[in-house]
Formats: sequence, C-alpha cells, structure tokens
Amino acid sequence: MAEPQGIAVDATSVYWTNFGDGTVMKVPVGGGTLTTLASRSGQSGTQGIVVDATSVYWAEFGDGNVMKLPLGGGTPATLASGQDFPQGIAVDATSVYWTDYDGGDVKKLPLGGGTPTALASGRSHPLGIAVNGTSVYWTEDYAGNVMTVPLGGGTPTTFASGQSLPTCIIVDATSVYWTNETTTSDGEFVANSGSVMRLALSGGTPTTLASGQPDALGIAVDATSIYWTNQAGATVMKASLGGGTPTTLASGQSLPTGIAVDSTSVYWTNYMNGTVMRLSPK
Repeated sequence: MAEPQGIAVDATSVYWTNFGDGTVMKVPVGGGTLTTLASRSGQSGTQGIVVDATSVYWAEFGDGNVMKLPLGGGTPATLASGQDFPQGIAVDATSVYWTDYDGGDVKKLPLGGGTPTALASGRSHPLGIAVNGTSVYWTEDYAGNVMTVPLGGGTPTTFASGQSLPTCIIVDATSVYWTNETTTSDGEFVANSGSVMRLALSGGTPTTLASGQPDALGIAVDATSIYWTNQAGATVMKASLGGGTPTTLASGQSLPTGIAVDSTSVYWTNYMNGTVMRLSPK
C-alpha cells in the first residue's frame, strides 16, 4: 500500500486513503480481500476520509477536490473542485464539511451537491475538523487555535488559544478533543512534547489528558477512552477520558498516522511501511 493516511470504519468495513498513489481502499473489519474504491486518473494527495450510512467522502488536496462515492463502489462524484488545499473532512446527516488549508476557509456543502458555503474565511491554515449537532470545530496549527462556528454560519469564535500545532480534532456529546503535535521553543520543535487535550463544549480551560507525547497526531474516542497515534514515538496510545496514565497499545509502528475505533477494536494506518492495522480487543 502506498502511504496510507486517513482511516474510517463502519459496521462492516475499514476505509482509508493512500497518499502516495491517490487510491481509496476498503477491507472487511476482520481482514480479507482489499477493494479499490477509487483510483482516478490524476487523483493525488488523498488524505482525510469519513463515512456515513451510504457513502464515503474524502479530500484530495493535490487536486483541490472533495469527493463522494457509494460504500459499495461505483463512479466517484466530485462534490467540490477548485479548492486550494482541502485537508480535514467531516460529515453529518445533511452536509459534508472541510477545511481548505491554504485558502483559509472552512466550508460546507449539502450531501447531494450544490454550491459550497464558506462558514469561515481568511483563517490561518485550518486543518482538522469535527462537527456535532450545533457547531463546527477546527484546528489552526501554526496560529495555535481551536475555533468554532455554528452549523448555519456566523462569526467564528476562539474555542481554545495558545495551543501548539493543534492538528486532529474530534467531538463527542460532552467535549472537544484534539492533539497538539508538539510544543516549540524560540521557533524550534521540542522533542516528545506533544499533548492530547480536552475541553467541555461549554468552554473554559482545556485539560491535558496526556503530555510528553512524541508528535501526537490522529485521534479517536469511544464512550470511555481516547486513542491517538504518536508518529515520532511509533506508538498507538490510549487513556481514560477522565485522565490518568496513558497506556501503550502498540509500539514499534511505522509512522502511525490515522486512527479509528469501533465497539471492539482500534484501527490505524502506518504511513511508512504501508500497513493498515487492527488491535482487538482495544
């Protein structure tokens, strides 16, 4: 496999994007035969990926497209083209949302297609994105912000500031969680200084769930725990949503990047050696 990055899971299958060759893949959750869902001529730089009950959606930052395809396969539909650098992607019951990293926009589009709506413009490199029933949340890595805006649009609000390369983000019924890839000192990266953060939906002061993480990146949650990948540390980690000592689920990985969970297992991509992994029970 060619540099797998983003990953998503549903009741039957695991889906991921291959950054190197631009393919979108799936395999049964228990393993088995690989299916290439998309391998279009000219497709490049596929990264973020999400699924809902009927379709898989992904961002092609190399080509500037946001794409959609039925879970069973077929011909990919271009939901949006001409984007500057689409990266993060999220979906709810009515719309697909994405960040345009170079363009500085956060956008949404009805699942059936149409004209994209800019929920936020002129932002500083929006990256990860998550949605719930009322709001959109995103990270701005070099600005060190976690931002939010209502689903219907409005004035963006700073949800958390003073973060250090906030990257991936996820939301559940009570809180927003994100990874800080690293901290910096006088403009230089500080090794083994990433963190995993939590902040209640009502706002306030962020809580550090884990610190000293080497390049914390992908993030996932379930009802009791939070999971993340440490790229530089070559580990997959887990901690209680209430805090406490993190647990190493897997070590010796090869640039672990994306991560997803279901009721029994945790799944992740190893960017460097081209593997997609599962650990069960989680």
